[in-house]
Amino acid sequence: MSSKPEQHLKVGDWWYLPQQDKLVKFSEVGEITATADLDNLCQKAMNYFIVNAGRLITRDEILADVWGVRDVSDGRISRVIRVLRVALGDDSREPTYIETIPKRGFRFIAPVAEVVLAQGAEFNTAQVELNPLAVTATAQVRPKRSSWLRTMGLIFLLGCGLLYLGWRYLYLPQQEGSTVPFARFDAISSMIGLEYNAAVSPDGQHIVYNHLLPDYETVELVLQNLQNFETRVLLSGKDLLSGPSWSPDGQKIAYQHIVDDKQCEIRIMTLDAGKTAMVKDDLLTNCGAKSIGGRLSWSPDGAYLVYPHTPDGLQNSVLMLYPFAGGQQEQLTTPPQTSQGDFAVRFSKKGDQLAFIRDDGGAAGQIWIMDLASRSSRLLVQLSGSYPMNIDWYDNDSKIIYPTSSATLSVVDIKTGQSQVLLNTFDPVADTLVSQQGRIYSTVGQYRKTNILKVDNPLFHAEPKTEQVFQSSRSETIAEMNPVEGGPAAVLTSRSGLPQIWLYYPDGRQQQISNFTETIISKGMEFSPDGRHLLANIGNEVWLFAEGEPALKLTRTEQSARDPGWSHDGKFIYFSSSNNGRWQIMKVNIKTLEQELYAADLDYFKESPDGLYQVGRRISDSGYQLKRKDGAVLDLPVESSGFAPPQMILRAGYLYFSQRIHENKTRIHAYDLQTGKVQDLKLEMNFSLKRFSVSINEKYVYSLQGTPGDMDIVEVKVP
Repeated sequence: MSSKPEQHLKVGDWWYLPQQDKLVKFSEVGEITATADLDNLCQKAMNYFIVNAGRLITRDEILADVWGVRDVSDGRISRVIRVLRVALGDDSREPTYIETIPKRGFRFIAPVAEVVLAQGAEFNTAQVELNPLAVTATAQVRPKRSSWLRTMGLIFLLGCGLLYLGWRYLYLPQQEGSTVPFARFDAISSMIGLEYNAAVSPDGQHIVYNHLLPDYETVELVLQNLQNFETRVLLSGKDLLSGPSWSPDGQKIAYQHIVDDKQCEIRIMTLDAGKTAMVKDDLLTNCGAKSIGGRLSWSPDGAYLVYPHTPDGLQNSVLMLYPFAGGQQEQLTTPPQTSQGDFAVRFSKKGDQLAFIRDDGGAAGQIWIMDLASRSSRLLVQLSGSYPMNIDWYDNDSKIIYPTSSATLSVVDIKTGQSQVLLNTFDPVADTLVSQQGRIYSTVGQYRKTNILKVDNPLFHAEPKTEQVFQSSRSETIAEMNPVEGGPAAVLTSRSGLPQIWLYYPDGRQQQISNFTETIISKGMEFSPDGRHLLANIGNEVWLFAEGEPALKLTRTEQSARDPGWSHDGKFIYFSSSNNGRWQIMKVNIKTLEQELYAADLDYFKESPDGLYQVGRRISDSGYQLKRKDGAVLDLPVESSGFAPPQMILRAGYLYFSQRIHENKTRIHAYDLQTGKVQDLKLEMNFSLKRFSVSINEKYVYSLQGTPGDMDIVEVKVP
């Protein structure tokens, strides 16, 4: 099995601490500034590379000595290697730590040196001596040095010392210039709950942000002094407050106020001279009852405000330009119907351009640029597996800085469209902003943990019982219960680095069934009626998974798909597909992969397990309908709510659907297929989690519960 080093080591730019079994970095005064935070498996792999530095290590060796097995797929090894490279700040194209030897294995090429401590001395980076024999990139470090190695070290001390000097002053500076540095975070906020949507005042002295309390209902608008960290709550309530933006003079804050999908307002708050309290709060304009929470932006000259707006009758959000001098407002963007719209916008520092985020079919974000002189816009970068909450201008308006879901901050050149990683981060960042003074701020932390509750269906039990059947750790993000009692749950987890789908069986057995090679965004999963196969909506694609079977992609490369569902017999898949900017329903044979157009007038479709009922949403008016096997079509009392459409599950007796009752609360309802009556099951889910499951026999409802996470505002320090 793999060895664990027993002594302090210098590993490239890192130090290995045997007591903590960690790789860390130190400042000049000996304080830890960074930690390679690896899970147990990745740390074991890291240790194995260190003690075998400089030697070719085959994949079979890694399987046997790290995993202790020989039947693990190569894909899993590759994922661990990727996690290590990200943690170390390594680049696979120009590696300085782990070199890939094609078709053979890997070699750890970073210099590894043993730290020599005087007897009884404590570890101190400023006073250590490095064993020069272990400095070269081909040296092999073992947990214990033998006596002959000590003798050889004395004989070749001078020559190896020269090698060390060459490495330290010639080799190392070149390598440092070719690797992406890790950022350090300085905490700005530290409240219990979620802090996000930050905006810094023009003078850089104050920051305003949203704070969602652990009850997931109360939202605060908080003003904080960046000099003494004094905070003041400007507004607080159950309504959504989002997108704060400062006026150029720093005395006003524009923000969005949404009341339960019934009213949306853009308001202007005026602060006192010392920015210690609100003295006035005025309505500026309305922004559409179906509007979603978005980001506003005030032009540098103070003449305009750009905000997201969902016009009546539409399901997607557009950007509106409000002129403070008077005159008619202007709609700046027209996203396609297949997009949920444009929801975050930033004026450039010069004020001549806009950068905004456009939803791409609910699967990922796109970064767009608009020239305000011509009103022409263009797609700058199509993101994959990434959905940033906010972006900003960087480097004198020549680049856009944005977070990715792989724990990095990246920039894209607005002229060339070329992206590059600017900084590695130990925690994924959700949004990013750059102050007028060039300081970078972001939101970091854990959004939520996902738990699953098994509840006796209130329709059949006067006193339903509840039990928790799944509790997530830090890495799980989506869980889907099997409709068949005793079947496994499907869980999307990043415990081995990249997000992967695992099956969790009631007896404790776990099995990975996906093999993604890059970060992905999953919009949901659904088991077949017999519980044996799993549909997953990955990005804009639909995939089919099952234990012991290869993953099968059901959509074509050019298709953008969402909302997949099963036919009653499990032989076909239905999904919504984009065609020339409009959605339509496609039907796929899972054996032959042949596709056919099923419905051109619907953009949502589900079938009951017994085949007697079908649910669809009409494109013409966005209304939901129920079609019976006899051909009768009935309107359903189900509301669609833009970014968070309801989940719907058909069973033999009832249609179960979720409805949002608050910005951060949804509730499950049941529509009686025989009588047409709707019953509120009084089962609530936090954080707008609309995912739930119902057993085939309708005895149990499995609802997702979002337990409180913690997100904070930080200043990102560039090394």
